[in-house]
Order: sequence, then structure tokens, then C-alpha cells
Amino acid sequence: MATQIYKSPNRFLFIASIGNPAPYTETRHSAGHLLLDALQPHLHERIGLSTPGTSSSSKTLSKSIFYSTWKSPSLMNISGPPVLRQLKSWLSDRRKYFDTLLLNNKNTTAASEQSSNDMQLLKSSSSEPITVDTRVLAQRFRPTLVILHDELEAKPGQIKIRRGGPQQASLRGHKGLISIMESLRGAGLLSSSSPSVSATTTGAKSATSTTSMAILRIGIGIGRPTSRERNAVADYVLSKMGPQEMQALTQAVPEVVEALVQEMYRRDEDEV
Repeated sequence: MATQIYKSPNRFLFIASIGNPAPYTETRHSAGHLLLDALQPHLHERIGLSTPGTSSSSKTLSKSIFYSTWKSPSLMNISGPPVLRQLKSWLSDRRKYFDTLLLNNKNTTAASEQSSNDMQLLKSSSSEPITVDTRVLAQRFRPTLVILHDELEAKPGQIKIRRGGPQQASLRGHKGLISIMESLRGAGLLSSSSPSVSATTTGAKSATSTTSMAILRIGIGIGRPTSRERNAVADYVLSKMGPQEMQALTQAVPEVVEALVQEMYRRDEDEV
């Protein structure tokens, strides 16, 4: 039976956007949510997991393993607890998935035969399930928490990318980011010295119970009002984005997608 070969990413992304719920979903402070809406279809098409002639359904099966997207339902300033809960749930689900693969394929010899530095997924040309080099897959479970947020000061549509927590790059007073970092620190998921931190879950030992989690912050510029007065800034960020601002956000999507793809295929030696 013919097979198609897929190059696998090196990292697994949990992409979380933060903002405010209704009636503020289209405001500048919710630019992270709007950015996520705009980039999702482009990200799906951009990830290089497929070979020519692959059906869209098989691509979906492959890609869903490597990244998940999620919108925080909370108010911006208390984003931390819900982001942490969802992140921990995602980490647990992925580990259980990989552990099940390891258990079901414990006699495989594929890992020992893997000579390439790039793990590969094998997908049959029919509707057969995906088969993977499961031991290599589990060993390479390296998650990245990606946070999409609004960026005050930066001009509309300008992208600001920062790696790690506040020790690596200032949070610039962003209360949503501050809340997330406080929650991560409380859970032992925020390192004070490195962009990556060991993410460990309690329970039975598994091949994927301890991993190196990276943090990637992607801000989308929303500009700033002329006045620096606190109430003026609050009114500005809670005001609806105009057509030109939305156009600028949409035009920024390719840059964000490329940053996510680069993170997905980034190797550990590229860590900074």
C-alpha cells in the first residue's frame, strides 16, 4: 500500500488569544481574539505537513496533533487562571495521547530505524489511520504557549514578537499578560532565567511527563490616543476597531503565520 510522508514539526503549539468577552469582542483590547480569527485558516494551509495531492481531510488529521487554538473567555485583566487551566488540560491530553500511542506500539522498531533528524508521519493513501514513529513523537513533545494580545503604543497592525516571561522581555504593564505570568509562576511553569521551563504533571510516570515548555508572545499593534490620561487610554482600548485598523490587522496575518510556523519547526539549539 502506498504511503505519503509528512515532515513533522519540532514543537507543539497551544495558541491562546486574550481579550474581553461580549460586548467588547470587536474592541482594540480584544485585538488578540480578532487576530486569531483572521489567522486560523491561513495557519492551517501554511503548515507544511502534507505532500502534493493530499486531501484536506487527511491534512486536518495530521495538523490537529501539532497545534490547538483557544480564546480566553474571561475579562482581559484576569486572563491568567483560565489560560492556565486550559493549558494544563491541553498538556495532559497531549501526554495521554502520546502515552497511548507508546502503549499500543511498544514493540515497534521504527524509532531505532529513524536515521533522520526530522521525525516523519506516515499516512496511507487510503482512509487507513495515521501511523507514526511513536517513541520519537513522544520524546519530541516540546510545547510552546503562544499568547496573542493587543499591543498599545505600536501602530495599528504592527507585530511585536517576544520570547519568554518578564525576565526575558518586559510585559510593558499589560495586565492580561501580567495575570498569565502570575498564574504560570504559581504553577511552576514560569522560569526566571530561561525562555523555556520544565512542565511536569503529577500522576503515573510516562515518557512525556516532563517537557520543556517555551513561551511566545505575539502582540498586534492598536496605536494609542493622543492623551496619556488613564481614562482616555481606557476609553480608547475599549472602543471598537475601525475599518482601517481591521485592514491593518488582516494585512499582518502572513507575518504572524510565518512566526508560528517558524516556532513549530524550531529546534532546541535555536533557543534564545
